[in-house]
Amino acid sequence: MNPVDESGGYAEPMPEWSQAVPAAVRREQIVSIIERQGFARVQDLSRTLSVSEVTIRTDLDFLAEANVIQRVRGGAMSGIRSTAHSPDYDRALARATTEKRRIGHAAAALVESEMAILLDAGTTTLAIARALRARDELRGVVVFTNSLTIALELGVLEPHQITVVVTGGTVNFKQRSLIDPLGDMFVGSVHSDLGFIGCNGVSTRGFTNSSLPEVTMKRRYLDSSARRIVVADSSKVGKSQVIQVAPLDAIDLLLTGVEAPPAEVDALREAGLTIELV
Repeated sequence: MNPVDESGGYAEPMPEWSQAVPAAVRREQIVSIIERQGFARVQDLSRTLSVSEVTIRTDLDFLAEANVIQRVRGGAMSGIRSTAHSPDYDRALARATTEKRRIGHAAAALVESEMAILLDAGTTTLAIARALRARDELRGVVVFTNSLTIALELGVLEPHQITVVVTGGTVNFKQRSLIDPLGDMFVGSVHSDLGFIGCNGVSTRGFTNSSLPEVTMKRRYLDSSARRIVVADSSKVGKSQVIQVAPLDAIDLLLTGVEAPPAEVDALREAGLTIELV
């Protein structure tokens, strides 16, 4: 017997191949759709992802319990109620993992032996660190970071491969990072070949964030880098936060996922921003 859909009718049986997609990947796709649209219906998600409505309801209940989305009658809506606060680190870490992994690999591919690089705190920059760990051929790379998570990720490598230098400063628990006053002072004395920063929003207004202490560090990173690269998953494209990190023309490259809204990408490119979709 076919499962009953939201309207009281019977849903069409889903092809067997659709059930082979791992639940974690499917749930990531669901979150991406909901964040992009703001709301999604069970029936629409079922058709889009080619799985039963029963499976979609189970996925939505799981994501709601994890505080990633909000469950409402007939579907779900974005779990982020306000853009005035920094996203919870653990929740951000679980979001768009596949896309962030692609961005991380693309960013790590820009790093060469004997380079000095700056890695901002954040979950997308953490993906860069993880990709760097897999590059056994690198030698003599120095990574400056204010991220405790990134420092621990890269600190296990041999010094002849990657040396990690932590900025110092006050611990920001939400972002697992180090901020003013010492962090800002230290970064101001560093010169790097590449600087990778994250942000909460990318729009024609520029690159924006929701935390002033984090913004101060990001600006220092940009000032200290010969080449400035922003890494941001597609959910940030077209969004704007309360504090500007930098105007578009201050950034050399934006690395984001192919899931980014085409209209927003076109507008950013027309404004002069170089974008690589991965």
